[in-house]
Amino acid sequence: MLDATRRRMEKLLTRGLIPTRAAEQAYEALFLNAFTAFEAFVEELFVGLMVAGGPGSVVMSGIARRATVRTSRIARELALGGRSYADWLPFDLTEKRAHIFFRGGLPFTALGAASKDILRKGGLVRNAIAHKSRYSLSMFEQHVIGATPLPPRERTPAGFLRGTLIAAPPQTRFESFTSSILVAARALAK
Repeated sequence: MLDATRRRMEKLLTRGLIPTRAAEQAYEALFLNAFTAFEAFVEELFVGLMVAGGPGSVVMSGIARRATVRTSRIARELALGGRSYADWLPFDLTEKRAHIFFRGGLPFTALGAASKDILRKGGLVRNAIAHKSRYSLSMFEQHVIGATPLPPRERTPAGFLRGTLIAAPPQTRFESFTSSILVAARALAK
């Protein structure tokens, strides 16, 4: 669905029916949507794994709870640590929390380094879009763009996401990020 919207925006831009900034804002919104959907997935998986049977429980082989929790409500309260929300990203926060509730922190500690790096960079892109602060933009510049030579239009979060990677077939960085986030979600859920 997100990619279909992205493709429609690109078609409208190509036809001159919308300005470039509108397409860039769409990329930003779509990326935020994808990234927050991943965070919600992590929370639901985490809470579901904490629940021992019943509604909302998730069963995966090889996962050992450190405590038995009977309801999703209590599991969510424990996972959130008394707060109204939990920070699931950067992913090391999820891993630390997972070590408390699951032996070996599994499945969260089994996520590969490449997926963790994508999530780290995605978090920096997300922060640059959501906050637009000097700090978040400098972190994006330093840790996402780095020394990569890019044209000026691709040195902003939206331009970066719209930029095309050298691949066959050509793929935007948005497509690359969202497919990598999906790979990470599948790895956690298997």
